[in-house]
Amino acid sequence: MEMKFTGKRLLCGLGLLACGALSASAFAQSNEYRRGYDQGYRDGIEAQSRQGPQHERQQHERQGERGERIRIEEARYGTRDNFCDATETVQRAVGWRRHATIVATNELCGDPVVGRSKQLRVVYRCGDDPVSRVQAGEGAAVTISCR
Repeated sequence: MEMKFTGKRLLCGLGLLACGALSASAFAQSNEYRRGYDQGYRDGIEAQSRQGPQHERQQHERQGERGERIRIEEARYGTRDNFCDATETVQRAVGWRRHATIVATNELCGDPVVGRSKQLRVVYRCGDDPVSRVQAGEGAAVTISCR
């Protein structure tokens, strides 16, 4: 079988090769951009963890939010008999604020009872005040506040 290359076919072939080269270049640039973005995100998280809660408290004090922070005594997510400990996750979410809203979801500490409705129960304290308790069903939010 004999193939003849006419001017149109040759131009079309060269055009396809050029488009392929351009798309490969754009793909390489987008991968490089993504790697840079991911590295910047990791660097930011690392820098934040090095600063720790002391930095966060100082920052809030500079903004006039003085006073005792919310201390989470206990946070349980699940049913009465099957639950996971969400204390650390809730305390991190609250930070040094005096008012916070936390949504009761499996992202707090996993799904301790698949297929059953769960509740978030939080016991917290503001400074030396007596403990306060709040709870909310799965998907709802609890409001934790120190006045």
